[in-house]
Amino acid sequence: MWAVGAELFPPGRSLPQGGAVTTSPAVRVLPATRPEARTWLVGTARATPPTAPPPETPRPEPGRVEVAGRGWGVGPAAHLPDATRWAAWCALALAEAALGRRPATQLAGWVSPQVLAGLARRQRLRPAGPPAPRTVLLSGRVQHPAAQVAEVSAVLRTGARLLVLAFRLEGADGRWVCTALEAGLTPGRRAGASPRSPAAPAAAAPGPGAGTR
Repeated sequence: MWAVGAELFPPGRSLPQGGAVTTSPAVRVLPATRPEARTWLVGTARATPPTAPPPETPRPEPGRVEVAGRGWGVGPAAHLPDATRWAAWCALALAEAALGRRPATQLAGWVSPQVLAGLARRQRLRPAGPPAPRTVLLSGRVQHPAAQVAEVSAVLRTGARLLVLAFRLEGADGRWVCTALEAGLTPGRRAGASPRSPAAPAAAAPGPGAGTR
């Protein structure tokens, strides 16, 4: 499009007489209105390195009790004995009492009256039969939520079954006393039944080790 003075002459319109348009200071070319083209460059996305999985907590060695939570737990009181050694002895004594191999009265003074009453009641309700097999401590863990408190979990083997204990120790008079106990015994298989046989259901009764407080 051209501009001559104040008149506009778009393409296709007849020109003035003379047949041509002469340039003069009054004639100017209008600037282009189309925006300048730009090229956008997209960079290559960087691959995100895989996140390393958190390290697994090592399992305790068989027959050993370890202290867990050293990074966040509270240290035990200085006047109390080593909780790991005490927990190992206590786990064996509690297991034998729960299975009827040790009289509950032998633990008087080492457990609270509530725990002692629960063990004595379990022994009274235990059906007559051969004594339980020898109990062996497989592993255990101890953590200190408070300076005079130790929470213990232990796994023991009695014959072909496993006994799991969870108990609480509290410091009193320079020693540890068991104030709470939970016990669970894995179900046993019937004689002559295979592990996958319907005669040995997985939901069998837990036996004489569950829920002692």
